[in-house]
Amino acid sequence: MTDRDTTLAAMAEAKETLDERLSKIDDAHGEWEGAIGEWSVAQLLQHLHGWLTEMTAGVERMNAGQRPTPEGVDYSDPDDWNPGFVAERGEQSYEEARAAFDSAHEEFAAAVGEVDSVRFGEGKTINRMVDGVVLEHYPEHAEDIDRFFEPANH
Repeated sequence: MTDRDTTLAAMAEAKETLDERLSKIDDAHGEWEGAIGEWSVAQLLQHLHGWLTEMTAGVERMNAGQRPTPEGVDYSDPDDWNPGFVAERGEQSYEEARAAFDSAHEEFAAAVGEVDSVRFGEGKTINRMVDGVVLEHYPEHAEDIDRFFEPANH
């Protein structure tokens, strides 16, 4: 996908697919520590929320004619960032984490929708950002949720 409309449609589809998985989870299971690796599903959503927030700021910087990444910041190792995103959001119920994630997704999509159409294209910065934070990331965690529901995990 290269153009803005296709990118936004793919983002919506990835969100819908993840939402289908999330709709199967109640509060008790959403807050179950260790459901997804060491995390609960609520913490997984906090992690996604953190990346969306960081990348929304990056897209907004791009829209203002600046570099998307602030000077001295390196996003290349997500393991350096992930625990902080969860810790920053503190104790949240599954419902609270899901609402915050939904809002962050909408804010990111709105920012992407504001990017000039000429900035979209194969390998371009905005496409790489969307790929990393949504189009590759959401399916990865949808699979984690699928594994959570496998009978051997209960």
